[in-house]
Amino acid sequence: MKTNKEKFLNLVSKEETNTLNKNKERIRNRKRLRESQAIAMKVLEKLEEPGWTQRRLAQEMGVSPQQITKIVKGKENLTLETIVKLQDILDIAILATYVEKHQRENAITANEKLVSSVPYIISTQALHAQTYTAPAKSVKMNYYKEKDKYEFETLTA
Repeated sequence: MKTNKEKFLNLVSKEETNTLNKNKERIRNRKRLRESQAIAMKVLEKLEEPGWTQRRLAQEMGVSPQQITKIVKGKENLTLETIVKLQDILDIAILATYVEKHQRENAITANEKLVSSVPYIISTQALHAQTYTAPAKSVKMNYYKEKDKYEFETLTA
């Protein structure tokens, strides 16, 4: 009678596989693929405008339609040259995707921008309703425990 280990070894292929290496490579490329997909969405949105087709974009860029197909699928590792061509021809911002993404995620309010421009270092130790004054501006910072967040208020002179 065969043991479970022997049964298992009979089921397993004797050939070497690259599965582990392929998965590690896929994980390493995950960020690049996400950026490539974000660029693809921008290109597709611009191509929805009347009169634009993938074929026309290929002609304008001087590449094959197959190259454009790869770009809009979001799987192409774009060169800087290709990105600049896309920006110029389609009049879209691509190289700014990193900044745009972080602005959306952080959603900085106008008052927080004002406080960040105050040339004083504000300690984060238990600040409650303290007022900070900079030349020609005052900002009040309130901590709301129930929201677990600070809110900023510009004080009038």
